[in-house]
Amino acid sequence: MPGYVACNRNQLTSWQGEVTKLVRTGNSVKVWISTDYDTKESLELTMPSWKALLGQFRLQGKEFLESDWGKVTDPQAGLRPGVRAVIWLCENKAYPTVINWQPRPE
Repeated sequence: MPGYVACNRNQLTSWQGEVTKLVRTGNSVKVWISTDYDTKESLELTMPSWKALLGQFRLQGKEFLESDWGKVTDPQAGLRPGVRAVIWLCENKAYPTVINWQPRPE
C-alpha cells in the first residue's frame, strides 16, 4: 500500500487496469476501468473544487499537477490510448478515492 493512501488497509480495496472511458464534468470525473482481473468497474469522484479533485490524483505515484492532465487526456480526442490506473477505494468515506494515473510512456 503506497504512502499517499491514508485509509486503514483492512478497509481498502484497489482496482488496477486499463481506463476505457473518462468523463470530466465540473469538479467530478467518472472513470470506467477494465481491470487486470477481467472485471469492469466504474466510479464517480466528486470534490468541492477542481483543485481538491486534482489532490486525489497521482501520476505514477507522484504528486499530480494540473499540467499532468494532458498526459491522461487530449483536448480533441479525449482519453489518451493505453492509459492505465490504480484506483484506491476506502470503505471509510472520510478517506476519498485516490486515482494513480499511469499513462503509456511517450
